[in-house]
Parts: sequence; C-alpha cells; structure tokens
Amino acid sequence: MVVALRDVEKRFGSVRALDRVTLDVGEGEILGLLGPNGSGKSTLLKVIARLTPPDEGTVTLPANGRAMMRRTGMLFDHTAHWETLTGYENAWFFARSYGMDPAAARERLESLFGLFDLLERWGDPVSTYSYGMRRKLGLIEALAHEPSLILLDEPSIGLDYRARVTLAGLLRAAARRGAAVVFSTNDVNEAAGLAHRVALLDRGRLLVSGEPSALVRSLGARVTIELRLKGPVDPRPLSEVPGVEGVGAQEREDGFCVTVVAAPDESGPSSLLARIVHAVAGEGGVVVGADLRAPGLPDVFLAYTGEEPGAP
Repeated sequence: MVVALRDVEKRFGSVRALDRVTLDVGEGEILGLLGPNGSGKSTLLKVIARLTPPDEGTVTLPANGRAMMRRTGMLFDHTAHWETLTGYENAWFFARSYGMDPAAARERLESLFGLFDLLERWGDPVSTYSYGMRRKLGLIEALAHEPSLILLDEPSIGLDYRARVTLAGLLRAAARRGAAVVFSTNDVNEAAGLAHRVALLDRGRLLVSGEPSALVRSLGARVTIELRLKGPVDPRPLSEVPGVEGVGAQEREDGFCVTVVAAPDESGPSSLLARIVHAVAGEGGVVVGADLRAPGLPDVFLAYTGEEPGAP
C-alpha cells in the first residue's frame, strides 16, 4: 500500500471534518473521492499530504519528511505562483526543488507545457495568465517530477475539454508506472470514467468505496429499454434473452412500443441493447427508436447521500 489511513479524525472547532475514516490506496491505483460539498474530500487530501495533522488515527506513507515530499505531487484549490516570474520559471523552480536533473527537467517541462497548450505562453509572466492557465501550470508543477503519490483537489476545474482529456491520459500513464493517484471531484461522470475505485464521503464519514461498476451493481437497479417499432411483433421471445426479467408491449399513437426490464451485467447496457434489437429483428420487427435507462454512479451517489450529484 502507498497510503493507509486508520480511524482518522479531523476536527475544526465543533465541526468534525473527518469521522474515523479508514482507507487504503495501492500502487497503480486511481482513487476518486466523491461527496457533497463539505463532505471532507479536501480535508482528507490535506491529511494524506501531511499539510494538516489528524486529531486522531494514523496515516501511513512509504516514507516521511522531505523524502516523501519529493515523491509527492499535489494540487489544491489555491495554487501559489510568483506573479512576476514566467510560467516556465515557476515550473522550473518546482522541478528542481523536487530534485530533478536540469536536463531532465527541461525536457519534461517542455513536453508538459506542449501537452497543456501552454508552450507559446511559457515565457510570459504568470500575472498575465487566466485562471485556467494557472490551473494548467499547477498541474505541470505537480506532475513534472513523475511522483509516486499524486494528490489533486478537483483538478479539472477551470480546464477546457482538451486539457481534461490530457490530464486523464497523464494520470492513467502515471498509474501504469505504479503511482498512486487520489483526486477529488464533484463530477460523478469524471470519477466513473477515470477512477479504478471511488470513495464516497458525507459529513466526514466514509460511506462506501469500491469499483464504480461494482457499486452500481450493488444497488440492484434494473436496466429499462424502450423500443419503438414500425409494426407489432410477438414480444414473448424477448424474455429468453439472457438477463431479461420482464417484457411489455403496447400500441401507441406513434407506433408499437416494447419495454424490456433487465438486470445489468458485466457486458454493459449497450451490449444488452444490441441483444434485444437482434432478438426483435429475429421476429421481423423494425426498430425506429430506442431509449435506454441504465443505473450509474449518480444513482449510487443519490442512494447513499440523498442528494443529486453536484447539489449544494
């Protein structure tokens, strides 16, 4: 394990920001922290980063002090830069502070500035940078030394779509080389698409953690497929499609409609839809439209917190 938290508590006055949190993060793992605002995500990251000590419990890392700091890359909500220095000079300072060789630092920074579309602006003072550019610079500083532990607090805020794709690719590459990545987000879809595992927090408590697909399956929710057909078909053979639990059919003003209810499986809802459409075609039916409602990570969020994702 790269990070091991045991019964961690953190209080700010009468507010318990973390309430006996126990959590592990392994090598090569990307862990996404989800939860309503004020759930403890940022505090948990700062406790792991040793920026704030826990009031109770233990945080175990592979190394301590300066040795661990050199192996850690982090980005929090407020990035600190020297406004009069250029973007490159700021990033160079961080890279060298982490112990990077000058030649390696130059090569790595040039690559990252290019990936984040900042190469043409790396010689400009940071005072001229927009908020999004500052966020990109903060990510460059956090990732340049290829740390073994990466801690990012809502890293996609302020990023354009291309930068988000770039960041996701860099984090996946870091995980492949064995780094542990922990990031917080209010974007449930981002967590579902990027994280190997998610941890759902609320009011400082860890409610549940696991692979996104496993958490969705644990809800026992069903996939609903509604097909609009050119003409009527016998819906009974659709019941024989693996996973199908119920089939209904009705004539409507806009045509013949078949509704299928099925249990989600490892193949995913798109594969299930394809099997249903194939079965309909086998009965001579012509599909003119389809609607699919599959359970997802937002349903997990709602089930455990009682809030829609992103609710204040």
